[in-house]
Amino acid sequence: FPVRLVNGENEKEGRVEVYVHGQWGTVCDDGWTDEDATVVCRQLGHKGPARARAMAYFGEGKGPIHVDNVRCVGTERSLADCVKRDFGEHDCRHGEDAGVICDYSATKASGSSGTESLSSVCGLRLLHHRQKRIIGGKNSLRGGWPWQASLRLKSSHGGGRLLCGATLLSSCWVLTAAHCFKRYGNSSRNYAIRVGDYHTLVPEEFEEEVGVQQVVVHRQYRPESSDHDIALVRLQGPEEQCVRLSSHVLPACLPLRRERPQKTAASCYITGWGDTGRAYSRTLQQAAIPLLPKRFCEERYKGRFTGRMLCAGNLQERRRVDSCQGDSGGPLMCKRPGESWVVYGVTSWGYGCGVKGSPGVYTKVSAFVPWIKSITKL
Repeated sequence: FPVRLVNGENEKEGRVEVYVHGQWGTVCDDGWTDEDATVVCRQLGHKGPARARAMAYFGEGKGPIHVDNVRCVGTERSLADCVKRDFGEHDCRHGEDAGVICDYSATKASGSSGTESLSSVCGLRLLHHRQKRIIGGKNSLRGGWPWQASLRLKSSHGGGRLLCGATLLSSCWVLTAAHCFKRYGNSSRNYAIRVGDYHTLVPEEFEEEVGVQQVVVHRQYRPESSDHDIALVRLQGPEEQCVRLSSHVLPACLPLRRERPQKTAASCYITGWGDTGRAYSRTLQQAAIPLLPKRFCEERYKGRFTGRMLCAGNLQERRRVDSCQGDSGGPLMCKRPGESWVVYGVTSWGYGCGVKGSPGVYTKVSAFVPWIKSITKL
């Protein structure tokens, strides 16, 4: 039967779909291995190394789930040679759709002179020259926002859960919101920081999880007012060698003191796994978000909105983009003229989650640059 790859960033990867009984359907990831991926890639004419990707890594399919429990040795000519169950027999949901990456190159892209060449670089999206297909809270490109990090609660039994978004400022420092520590306190041993992540449940080559050495919450932060909602986290590791910088893991640029985004900043984005309290996306989401004149937030939130905050969001009903697609503590970033991306805001509060007339409020990073530099020495 014919096989195709759907929803990848190029023609050599994607969700595996097979054509059976006149319609395209997906393959369930029960027992899905690199051997199975090798056969799919061979059938499509790709001879290089192949990698299996489980858990709807390339999004969920819509049609039937045709095939489950594929068992390839890796030498077969086509996927049909490995199918051991009748079509349509499965106990799967589309959240388990299988995918592959063909001609996989595991080059840890960090430049020829190692990471030294990257230590002075900030705000560059080295992997973003691929096609753009992202607006209004859609999957981002893998590695497309290399400074996106996440603050996770360490649990006694392995993998912790996502608490907040965060922004990498250097190999050893991330920026996040003070309110992220309200519930579990400021003790560094409760937390870990993950960088290089795209799909939260699939371990990836560039992903790294690091312990926390120190949590610095702004001392003027008061939970009741949400003012000064900013915090810094120092990762464990020797000076500026905490996480490995690569094309997928790079710091964002800090704004200059009092720097304002360009008026034309239609190019501001929020990113995150969009934890809305009930369900969140497994793959990193992004949404373009317009900055608003501060009077919108002053009128809406009265005295709660201070000069240390930014106002952003869509006011029209039909284009609702709000920090529900981002995460608390995560970045609001805009592009400077030229190439580099600057973190101007930290997702703070004011979620009506896209409620009409409720713009989101972000901590204004430029107001805190002296504070950030005094702590991080960046």
